[in-house]
Amino acid sequence: MTTSANVYVRISQDRAGERAGVIRQREDCMRRAADRGWEVLAVHEDNDQSAKSGRRRPGFEAVLDDVQSGRVGVVIAWALDRLQRNRRDELRLYEACQAAGVTLSLVNGAELDFSTAAGRYVADNLGSIARLEVELKSDRQQSANKQAAHEGRRSGGRRPFGYDQDGMTIREREADAIRTAYRDLLSGVPLAQIAKTWNEVELHSGQARWAEGHKGEPSRWTGQTVRVVLSNPRYAGLRAYKGEIVAEAKWPPVVAQETWRAAVAHLSTRQAVPRKLARRLLSGLALCGVCGAPVWGGGNARQNVPNYRCSAAYGHFARMSEPVDEYVSAVILERLSRPDAAQLLTTTKRPDTAALHDEASTLRNRLESVALEFADGTLTASQIRAITERLRSRLAELEESLADAGRVDVLGPLVRATDVRAVWDGLSLEHRRAIIDTLATVTIHPPGRGVRTFDPATVRVRPKGEK
Repeated sequence: MTTSANVYVRISQDRAGERAGVIRQREDCMRRAADRGWEVLAVHEDNDQSAKSGRRRPGFEAVLDDVQSGRVGVVIAWALDRLQRNRRDELRLYEACQAAGVTLSLVNGAELDFSTAAGRYVADNLGSIARLEVELKSDRQQSANKQAAHEGRRSGGRRPFGYDQDGMTIREREADAIRTAYRDLLSGVPLAQIAKTWNEVELHSGQARWAEGHKGEPSRWTGQTVRVVLSNPRYAGLRAYKGEIVAEAKWPPVVAQETWRAAVAHLSTRQAVPRKLARRLLSGLALCGVCGAPVWGGGNARQNVPNYRCSAAYGHFARMSEPVDEYVSAVILERLSRPDAAQLLTTTKRPDTAALHDEASTLRNRLESVALEFADGTLTASQIRAITERLRSRLAELEESLADAGRVDVLGPLVRATDVRAVWDGLSLEHRRAIIDTLATVTIHPPGRGVRTFDPATVRVRPKGEK
């Protein structure tokens, strides 16, 4: 009677997406089956899947199902560490094989017969050796990653968005999109709108699971994946390790450090929380003149006519949004067209960013040397705590100053324009909303029963902060 077998193949990393590793393993395993006269029922594959990561491996789970169901008598793998590399998977595999009387046939190893005590003993020892090798490799890799981080080097991984696979060469099309995204974010454009724009121009990215070499339909950008990109210190030319910036990076930055820090500060505020995109100019910005609740763009006052309604009480008012939008826009543009419009800019004395960068770099180097001095026994635990606290406090002050230096002025494009109306018409809805929110508080009152003409007196536009 011919013995039924399954083949299992896996590699931990497949950065090129070529599946060369699993193909070679499969060829060797199929050759083993042919030599032994076994009939291969299925080949299960986990490509680019680390067993140590703890993530679910579909191919491995399929092998267990076949073993437990009694469909196969042999499982063929290239080596034991391809099948299991953590204690949990090892126990599940061994218990399933023992219960079903299944043999593990290893191309680079022994045949493990779980029906005998000797076979189980050999399997336990081989599993312990495999785990030791994994842990030693992990320790070496962590040490190498830490050293690379403190030297500002990249330590591998998927192609970063905005750069080529080497992580050093900038891809200008993607980098331009990132720069625009930072500018838009600091101008008040929500993350969801940036994601929508990137999807429309079909930007590819590992963050959006659009990494090169992967098959299938690409996932779309979301506000959250855009947040991950814009929060990444890589784009400011900074190298982080375990969430902490430790060095200047070897690769070229996409934006200035102060721009990145301003964006991170912005993303930490409530305003940066992903939200549904507004479809009306004043949705959520204007207030009800009756109760003070926010006004939202609702359905239609009349069929196919957009309108504004009080969010707190349906009956306070429902009025057409177009004339209200035109009036508010006209008031804002009139203010921005005055000779003294430049006084609206919230400019402050810009700090010497070069000096801030130099001091911040010096402090990071000092933090590293303090850790070495403590390891050498030069400093006591109390001394290193005091020194570290002082250095980190000053570093936080410098980073806040850099963030202030990177903030953009929402009003700048309009205040400096010769044709304010033309610039206004060319801005995105979210940018126009940010300008209104910066300059004014808008209150909408009921138009009055039976009134069909627009009365400017029912819409109050007062300067921000004015009672």
